[in-house]
Amino acid sequence: MSASPEPPTLRQISPTEAEFRGRRLVYFGGSDYFRLSWHGRVRAAVAEAAAEEGHNVAASRMTTGNHPIYAELERSLAKFFGFPAALLTATGYTAPLTAAQALSGLVTHVIVDERAHSCLKDAARLLEVETVFFAHRDPEALKQAIRACGKKSNPLVLTDGLSPLEGTVPPLTEYLTVLPPDGLLLVDDAHGVGTLGRRGRGVIETLSRRDQRVVLTVTLSKALGAYGGAVLGPRWLRERALTQSGIHSGSTPLPPPLAAGALAALDLLHADGTELRMRLRANVLAVKEVFRPSRPDWLSRPGPTFSVALRDSRRQKQFQRTLLVAGIYPTLIRYRNGPADSFFRFAISSEHSVSQLTALRGVLAQFTGDFL
Repeated sequence: MSASPEPPTLRQISPTEAEFRGRRLVYFGGSDYFRLSWHGRVRAAVAEAAAEEGHNVAASRMTTGNHPIYAELERSLAKFFGFPAALLTATGYTAPLTAAQALSGLVTHVIVDERAHSCLKDAARLLEVETVFFAHRDPEALKQAIRACGKKSNPLVLTDGLSPLEGTVPPLTEYLTVLPPDGLLLVDDAHGVGTLGRRGRGVIETLSRRDQRVVLTVTLSKALGAYGGAVLGPRWLRERALTQSGIHSGSTPLPPPLAAGALAALDLLHADGTELRMRLRANVLAVKEVFRPSRPDWLSRPGPTFSVALRDSRRQKQFQRTLLVAGIYPTLIRYRNGPADSFFRFAISSEHSVSQLTALRGVLAQFTGDFL
C-alpha cells in the first residue's frame, strides 16, 4: 500500500514556532515573511471587523455580496502597486485564472515559463488557445517562442515573479523588449509582494517605468498575512473580468474581516516596510552565508526562501532527524517543479531570532556536501 499523500498535521503556535507531535519546534515554513498575521494591529482589525460586519457575506459580489470594504481594499491595492485598477479574488490561486477569463478572446497564444506555478498553467488552459512553454527565465527562448507564434499573433506570456523555491526573479525588462506591442505579460508575484523593491511592490519595481502591457496578480496571504488575491492592470481588464469571469461571478469573496486585516497590513507596509525588509534581508543573508563556499550565487538571490534536496534517501532521513534534534521543524515537501521528488524548503522571516537562525545554519553546515 502506498503512503498517503496527505502531509502531517501542524499547528503554528507563535510567530516563529509550531507544534508538531507534541513538540514545540522552530518553524521555517509558510510564506508569512513578516509574520503580519500575528501582528497586533492586523489581528485587532480582523477582530473589530468580525464583530461589526460578521464573518461572511455569503454571496457573490455580482449578486448581493459587494461589501464596501472590497472597493476600499481595491483602491488601496491599486495605489500601493501603481496600477489604474484592482479586482479582488477569493484566493491568490484564482487571481491568474480570473485574469485569463477576462482576457479570453483577446489573445491568440499563451507562452508559459516551463517551471511556472500550477495556477499559471491552469490559467493557460482556460484560454483554450495554443500553449507554448519556454525555458525558465530565458529571454532568448521566449523570443523564439514568440517568433514561432507568427507576425499577427497577440501572445500572452505567463511567468512567476519571485520564485518560492529558488528565490530568483525573472528578467522582466528583457521579456518586454521581445514582447510585441499587442502582447501582454502576466506576472504572478505571490512571493515578491512586500518583500522586494524599495517600496515593497515586488518584482515590478525592477522595471524602470510602468508598461501598459503588464498585468500583475498577487496574493494577500503571504507577506500581507491576510487572505485572498487580486488582479492589477488597466481599467478595461477589470471591467472584462466583471462580465466574463465565471470564477469571479460565481465565487464568494474573501470574508470582510480578512479584507480589514489586509488593509491594516498595507498600512504597516507603508509605515514600517523598509525596516521590515531590511531585517528580513539581514536574516536571509545570515543563513545563506553557510552556502558561500558551495553556492556563492545563492547570496545574490533576493528571495527569502531556498530549497535543498539530499543526494540519497539515507542522508535525507539523517538531515530530517538532525533538524528535529536541533528543535527545528523539518519542512520536507513534495511540490511540482521542485529540485527533486521530495526536498526541504526553508522560508526565513523578519521575526526569526538570532538563536533560531544560528541553529538552522548549524544543521545546514553539516550537510552542505550532501545537497544536490
